[in-house]
Amino acid sequence: MNHKSGLSRLLAQPPARGVILILLSLACLWLTKILLSVFVLSSFSGIHLTLEIDQDDQFFAYYSMGGNAIYSERRVTASPEMSAHQKSTVKLPLHGKLARKIRLDPGSETGRVKLYHLKMTSVFGPSIEMDAAQIFDRFEPNEFVSAYELNSDHVSFDINGVDPQLLLKDELIVSNRFVSYVLPVIMALAFYLFISTFRWRRFPAFSDLNRDHSSLHINYAALDGIRGIAVLLVLADHTLPTFTGAGTAGVWIFFVLSGFLLTIPFVDRPERAVSMSYMREYILRRLKRILPMYYVYIFVVFFVAGKYSESAVRHVLFMQGDGHLWTIQQELLFYLALPLIMAANYIIFRGRVVWVVAALGVIMLAASLWLDKSLVSLYSVNTPHPPYVGVFVCGMLFSYLYHGFILKHGVAWLSSRRFKFWASLAGIILLCTFILIVTDIVFKHDNYMAIRYPGRFGIAAGFLILLALLTSGRLYSSILSWRPLRAIGLVGYSFYLIHPVMISLVTGMHDYYLGHGLSLGRRFIIVLLVSYIVSALTYTYIERPFLKAGVAKVKKKLPPLAKGD
Repeated sequence: MNHKSGLSRLLAQPPARGVILILLSLACLWLTKILLSVFVLSSFSGIHLTLEIDQDDQFFAYYSMGGNAIYSERRVTASPEMSAHQKSTVKLPLHGKLARKIRLDPGSETGRVKLYHLKMTSVFGPSIEMDAAQIFDRFEPNEFVSAYELNSDHVSFDINGVDPQLLLKDELIVSNRFVSYVLPVIMALAFYLFISTFRWRRFPAFSDLNRDHSSLHINYAALDGIRGIAVLLVLADHTLPTFTGAGTAGVWIFFVLSGFLLTIPFVDRPERAVSMSYMREYILRRLKRILPMYYVYIFVVFFVAGKYSESAVRHVLFMQGDGHLWTIQQELLFYLALPLIMAANYIIFRGRVVWVVAALGVIMLAASLWLDKSLVSLYSVNTPHPPYVGVFVCGMLFSYLYHGFILKHGVAWLSSRRFKFWASLAGIILLCTFILIVTDIVFKHDNYMAIRYPGRFGIAAGFLILLALLTSGRLYSSILSWRPLRAIGLVGYSFYLIHPVMISLVTGMHDYYLGHGLSLGRRFIIVLLVSYIVSALTYTYIERPFLKAGVAKVKKKLPPLAKGD
């Protein structure tokens, strides 16, 4: 076989694709140059000041990343206590912090200050030094500084207020030709080589979106979209006050969807519930689905962050679920309960769908009414949670309704255009109601309805799923099949796990570097984008490899849908 060299392949790219790749590489060059300029060439190890004051006091320096950033108490450094009437050189440590702009605060004691020399030291290039003339030209005093004068070897000024400041007019950037010019070019070339040989269609977070329907008549696209809506509700709950409490409704969708998907293999072949080999594969698959990404998350947030505690150990053992992790305990409990429920249904009813549906209805009602914290308690942030098995069983019931009744005994009118039109309209109305009812747009003083009524929201989520499957090709199903929504849903598990870290990261970095809070809408969008990018990577390189590892062994035992869950 004749293999073309990498260079030949690159030169053989179609002109339009080549132009796009070059433009993307130039954008990478520009972005890299900016990032290096800000985060490398404006990072300093310390400020050295040679000065003299006439009161015992400290000298402070505030620093920021420049641009629209403001100075805050989170980014300040101070000198040691200085003695009056003594010319001395003091160091204000920065420890590699970003200080593109600085503000000097010469203490709070009234008196005169003489500033002789300023030096900014950096590990990325030569120091930036300013003599008296340069200090006088590059710094501007505020209204609490008077008599700002340039003398032969120093700048002198009087402090006559509570908040004296000298503000740098321009920006501090270390001179380093390699970092400024050579390194951006190298990184842009590396980026070009990567994207020119990268096959986007083969990237699992994208390629897995190409599945639309399975052999079991499951509309994958719509179900991915429903999962995407659940993810967005959870994210909105944690970033937008209007949606406070909406995340619980998203969690109920997750639970119902899990119950729906995991029940499918038992509808046609209920004897699987008493097959040891099948249940062994079922348990292994569930563990591969949950454990790898969960333990990666636990390792990062607890052990990498240095949070060694009893809580960390309890999280490893699934005996505690703080914050959003409370749902993982619920999922694992259901994974254990499902085989027992299915085995009981098979032994008692021998897979007769009518009786199984009736039994599931009774189990759902009983679990919702009587399975509370006094019987089973799941620990989370000093608060016990009851098991929400009833919500999962709701998904199981709808799975039997669809696969056991509708697909097997469906009548002609279910496929009629009129039915699909009204079903699609009902789905859109239900979806809008489901979202609006958990915000303070409708109930301004009661936006925790999903928390108080898990059973009702579980039933509503079941109908959202059922209508999506019955309206393939119609507007409701098309909305749910919107590719960006599906893309979020496909990586939903990773997204759900990591989004709190991304919220803290985005909010913290914005506040730290810019000195002011991030607007709510902008925070939602930025966290959404960052979380998706990270989730696409973790889905591709952590989640999916574990799931695919055992596919060859169980391919004949598991139907396609169970593999997709």
